[in-house]
Amino acid sequence: MRLRTALVITVTMLLTLCASAGATPLRFTTPVKLLGGSGGEPSIATDPFGDVFVASPQGIPSGVNGESGTAMWISRNDGRSFGKALNLGSYLGGGDDDVIVANKVVYTADLEAAATDVCKSTNRGKTFESIGPLPDPNACSKVGLGQAAPSDDRPWLTGDTHGHLYLTYHEFVSAQPLAFRSDNGGNDLFSHACGPIVTDPAIEANVPQDVTGGTLVARPVVDKAGNFYILFATTTQQQNAAAAAAGQPSGTFSQLYLAVSHDHCQSFTDYTVFDGSKLGTNTVQFGDIFNDMTIDPAGNLYVIGDGFIGKKPFATTANVYMLRSTSKGKTWSKPLLIGHTNAAYMLPAAVAGPKAGDLTIGFFRTVNGVTDPNSLKGKWRYSMAESDTAAAAHPHFTDADVASTIFHTGQICNAGILCGLPGEPSDRSLLDFSSAALDKHGCTLFTFAGNTPKSEANNQTWDYVTRQTSDCA
Repeated sequence: MRLRTALVITVTMLLTLCASAGATPLRFTTPVKLLGGSGGEPSIATDPFGDVFVASPQGIPSGVNGESGTAMWISRNDGRSFGKALNLGSYLGGGDDDVIVANKVVYTADLEAAATDVCKSTNRGKTFESIGPLPDPNACSKVGLGQAAPSDDRPWLTGDTHGHLYLTYHEFVSAQPLAFRSDNGGNDLFSHACGPIVTDPAIEANVPQDVTGGTLVARPVVDKAGNFYILFATTTQQQNAAAAAAGQPSGTFSQLYLAVSHDHCQSFTDYTVFDGSKLGTNTVQFGDIFNDMTIDPAGNLYVIGDGFIGKKPFATTANVYMLRSTSKGKTWSKPLLIGHTNAAYMLPAAVAGPKAGDLTIGFFRTVNGVTDPNSLKGKWRYSMAESDTAAAAHPHFTDADVASTIFHTGQICNAGILCGLPGEPSDRSLLDFSSAALDKHGCTLFTFAGNTPKSEANNQTWDYVTRQTSDCA
């Protein structure tokens, strides 16, 4: 009965969404190809001066390629054009990266796995240096002095207006989400260890301590009051056992949780965003692959999950869902299906606008009827859905492709680090997410990876940037 009710609500919301689609024409700049570095899961940030910063990992360890681990592109004209990539970070890095602007300082994180090399720029990206109390003679290159966050995977940077800077990640050995705080722009090397993020014993029982399960940690957010929100997804032990019996490497990431701190990460309270185990065993997936979260000026939280909700275990579909909280994460709406069921959706990104209820979501979607993201026949465009009523009980969305270009053909592997292993899909050339940011005009910028069959055969993937030019928030 619970599953039937949830499906009826989802279908009703989908019909509302489809009825509103196309109400306002959405236009975008021609996507700019970023040159001088390889592409994949780019991160994007903007500042009040019209600067746009895009960072992309270059492969780990990047030193074998004779360059640092992060490619950084900078635009001085709202993303209309970009200079050639800068090589930043560590020769040992290149695994993951992130870029933010906090209190007019640009920060970038470069994953080495043993730690993260964090660099900063106080002059709008003209020069960079490692964080920490010592001068950096190498200008954020080679192996920097700004080492933080030991034994990490997928690091995220978050800054608030109160001068706090956070580094959050998935810990390799324990599979736990961890976070560290800096109170002086990173010069203390993130010396303040945050309190345990998983504080509910029932939730902790779901966290398997292995590389295939563990947690998926999304990019955290902060609100105006400085409250710190960390979204993470897990499997369950029961689902892992069922997966092993079925020859699957892991149970589905059916559980969405939110850890909330009101004291600058000294302590956390955990809330359930969605308990997919109530709908069956391995029939819900929010792990294709990184979920995203954003917050609007009124403090409304929006979680974007990618995967499936259904009756069949390990379904071969991938859709985008939105969940909303108007209570600072304590209670959540049911998942709202974004888009249609006759396509596959992958690598979502979200950003909230300057007014309550403003929400923009970007994603890859197939345009040839393929619903399995691991099909070799998929043809993918980059698309978006936009709403100014996302906080309402029945939000309305308008959707559009950012361009008519096919940015990828074939698979978008949703198995993460397991891509390419026996029995798993292999094409991870776009890596694991796309990104979105809002500029000073209230227009959304998206960055995403792309390639052609020919360029992919030559191990060439590029990053692109496009900016919304109509109906901006």
